[in-house]
Amino acid sequence: MSPLRWVTRRLVAADRRIRHDLRMTVDVLTDRGSRPAVLYLLALAAAGLSFLLFLTGESGTPDSLEFGLLISSFGVVLYMSLRQAGMAPRRGR
Repeated sequence: MSPLRWVTRRLVAADRRIRHDLRMTVDVLTDRGSRPAVLYLLALAAAGLSFLLFLTGESGTPDSLEFGLLISSFGVVLYMSLRQAGMAPRRGR
């Protein structure tokens, strides 16, 4: 097998793998069943990043970026809580 053919096959295989991984990622992100987990992980990541930035900061007080990350984390959790509460079954119906 020539080196050019070998490289071409490797590139085609890598392209197929990347397309498959992207398709699976989009499927997970758009799946209604996994949406709460993805959004809670997003909130956890934002809060964790805010905490890490605060620990590595030198001012001793939170700056606007850290505060914004905390507010966005709170907003995502509040959104998910309200959304889940709206989907709960009603008693007596």
